[in-house]
Amino acid sequence: MADTKIEKMKKNQLQIKPKSKRLNIMLPEELIKRVNTFCDEKEMTIQDFVTDAIIEKLELSYKERRKKPRL
Repeated sequence: MADTKIEKMKKNQLQIKPKSKRLNIMLPEELIKRVNTFCDEKEMTIQDFVTDAIIEKLELSYKERRKKPRL
């Protein structure tokens, strides 16, 4: 089965270690609890969860933008 774009990006991330920068954000406590619970259940780090979520959101945004007709 062919890899999805996200799976390919994850493989590339493992092969190439990009420089990282810290991102400080404020989130509601309830959301943080939900993320912690989810990550514990899936045995993943919060950093991996956030990275995956950002990648997915950017891909969705790109697809939505491409659906709009061009002038």
